[in-house]
Amino acid sequence: MFNKAYNIANKFTHPLIVTLRFFDNTIEGGLGSFIVINDEGWCMTAAHNFGAAFTFNQHQQEIKEYQEKVDKINANTQIKDKQRQALARAIKPNKKWLTDFAILLGGQPINILQHIIYGENDIAFFQIDPKALVGQTIFPKIKNPANISPGTSLCKLGFPFVEVKPTFDVNTKQFALPPNLLPIPLFPIEGIYTRNLLQGKTADSSMDILYLETSSPGLKGQSGGPIFDTDGNVYSVQSQNVTLPLGFKGTVEVNGKKIEENQFFNVGIGVHPSTIEFLLNKHNIKHDIAQ
Repeated sequence: MFNKAYNIANKFTHPLIVTLRFFDNTIEGGLGSFIVINDEGWCMTAAHNFGAAFTFNQHQQEIKEYQEKVDKINANTQIKDKQRQALARAIKPNKKWLTDFAILLGGQPINILQHIIYGENDIAFFQIDPKALVGQTIFPKIKNPANISPGTSLCKLGFPFVEVKPTFDVNTKQFALPPNLLPIPLFPIEGIYTRNLLQGKTADSSMDILYLETSSPGLKGQSGGPIFDTDGNVYSVQSQNVTLPLGFKGTVEVNGKKIEENQFFNVGIGVHPSTIEFLLNKHNIKHDIAQ
């Protein structure tokens, strides 16, 4: 059912890789998705995919304050060396302070020329150099929010079931991805559009925080990827999942003992097309509309 749509959406859906190095020198990698909107280099993704940038800025200030305290103690010649060392050790650093990070688009260190982030709505738009789009000629059509209805079959696309284990060169300050990681295979998962979820207003009351719910969850690695119909028209950008209690328990037997467990249902949540359309127009980002 989604064969045609998949072969459209896979042209504008790409991996977004986040690589992280912490104060204790541990290295981690995360994987999401992003959508190329037009030939001017504008893209969109879930805002939380850029969370490392905000965490990094916060942690840099905390590291600076920590280092200033340690330096002040070490510079105090009024106390003995052993006492200075003990006082300095007593100031405990956060081992998970973020010291280095990189956002790799399509697995490459592509410069982001400008970005617009709406954290409350979990949507972000950013522009890259159009020269990085060599060979890309198919771009998404955003579904007109006036013409959508629950019950529509939808598909999510992204890059789940892939573990990213980067390395870091302390001399060059560069991350390296594992060999043979790229290209990362896409994975679609279908569901239906179930309902709209209104979660209040933004802090400045300028916008609704409105989401579209699907009957299947988004998979880890699909955040920021498209949710599209059988024609390949984009209804939403995958944001998060919600676990709903079913209100009854199931019984399982473990080692001869019967155990009752609460039952749950997982659904996917994506940014509503009315939010996407409003923000694209607000920022004069060129895009196509599907009626």
